[in-house]
Amino acid sequence: KILNKKKNFNNLQRTFFPKNRSKKMQAPPLTEDELNEIYNWVDEIPLSRPKKNINRDFADGVLVAEIVHHYFPRLIELHNYSSAHSTSAKIYNWNTLNAKVFKKMGF
Repeated sequence: KILNKKKNFNNLQRTFFPKNRSKKMQAPPLTEDELNEIYNWVDEIPLSRPKKNINRDFADGVLVAEIVHHYFPRLIELHNYSSAHSTSAKIYNWNTLNAKVFKKMGF
């Protein structure tokens, strides 16, 4: 059973992180000034929870949903997104954002 779990994980990993990604799809690294500019911009938006660790804070998609709602309140319904720690709940939030919001925005 452990081998099956490892095999499933490897398949999932290949699906979400393919090794043969085109370099065109990768964003160039940000400079420290650009990163600070983004942090300052995010700090201007009222969010439901404080930002302590950007990677962790935005991982569940809730704060991204709140940022989109700040600029496009009619485009997003915040009750569709809940704070999440489990991977499946985070994936649900991001799939909801992709299907209901980003698709309408042309992404």
